[in-house]
Amino acid sequence: MASMQEKMRSLVTANDSTSVTHDAEVHKDGGHVHVHAVSPLVLLSVFGALLVLTVLTVAVTYVDLGPANLIVALGIAVVKAALVLMFFMHLWWDRPFNAVVLVAAFFFVALFLGFTIMDTDQYQINMTPPAQMSPK
Repeated sequence: MASMQEKMRSLVTANDSTSVTHDAEVHKDGGHVHVHAVSPLVLLSVFGALLVLTVLTVAVTYVDLGPANLIVALGIAVVKAALVLMFFMHLWWDRPFNAVVLVAAFFFVALFLGFTIMDTDQYQINMTPPAQMSPK
């Protein structure tokens, strides 16, 4: 453990300490230290994509797509969540196993939502108010 800390200290002192601490993430992989710096252009591009997708989410609410509204809204939300996870949380540069866990989590959430939505036709009749009875 001490040797890992010494390697990290030497890495920080060898490079500009402000760029390493603010623009990079340190990975520990079998005693090796991997540093990746994310350029501001990439971060601003992802931020711009998130803004565009947010505007698209609001724009979709003004269009009546019927049952497809839910599918489109969830699709946009999944893309936005994937962008945040991959670039702002640095999963893009992480181990592939973490991406497998992420995809599995998305799959199971979609599966659970799908099972829930499949059942709505069965109880929809109970949700409608009864017809008003006119007095005779």
